[in-house]
Amino acid sequence: MSDPRFRTDLYQGTAEWYDAYRPLYPRELIDNLTARVGVDGSGRLLDLACGTGHVAFALRGSFAEIWANDQEPDMIAVAARKAAGDSARFRFRTGAAEELDLPPGAFDLVTIGNAFHRLPRDLVAANVRRWLRPGGYLALLWGGSPYDGNAPWQQTLQVVMDRWQHRNGADERIPVGYDAARHARPDLHILAAAGFDICASLHATVTHAWTLDEIAGYLASTAVLSPAALGDDADDFDTDLREALRSCQRDELYLQDLTFSCELARVPLPGSTG
Repeated sequence: MSDPRFRTDLYQGTAEWYDAYRPLYPRELIDNLTARVGVDGSGRLLDLACGTGHVAFALRGSFAEIWANDQEPDMIAVAARKAAGDSARFRFRTGAAEELDLPPGAFDLVTIGNAFHRLPRDLVAANVRRWLRPGGYLALLWGGSPYDGNAPWQQTLQVVMDRWQHRNGADERIPVGYDAARHARPDLHILAAAGFDICASLHATVTHAWTLDEIAGYLASTAVLSPAALGDDADDFDTDLREALRSCQRDELYLQDLTFSCELARVPLPGSTG
């Protein structure tokens, strides 16, 4: 089963929301990743589908050069603005990850945060393997969604999300069958078929206290419930969301144990048996 194609403007208009309300990757996970990779501040990082740079900026002190790519111009504009005081370290590119033409063996680490499922995985995995030096690493990072869990407020949130994304057809922005493709051919199988050695699965869990504004802001950063996706229904959705969450608990802080993960793979060294 081949991977379905996602639309190229999926996150158009969400960059400011994305930067303000997407939770940052925990320092524990980032430190574990850098320790495993063995970076010393002198290498080169490529952050694919970088968004506004959550991964790139978390790793900025560990690399001499950081190349960051995203196909959404708004995302790159926000990331570049954040890097203005450190512009010598960063190189930003706008375009589809699968269309990049990059030098072989040029990178020590390639990262993809919450995005590998939206890319043509076979092609990107093959390209990344070529772009990495022998012994270089690919890290797939995941996590940070308020609706992952079964607390009463999360169940309410899931009901509201389902009602609105189906009511106005916003869910049609996501291709049918992308979940089935990933179940049929899991990410790690794709990486192994591309010639990577699977090294480790890293995890970190942090307690996060969401406010109503943060939950609403997070949803505004998504592909199916952003103001761009909802159109004229955006204000009504926001009102419904806030009223529903207030109705299920009196406390204005919505607590969640947020779990983040990183799947780490490596290009084998010459002569290595894996």
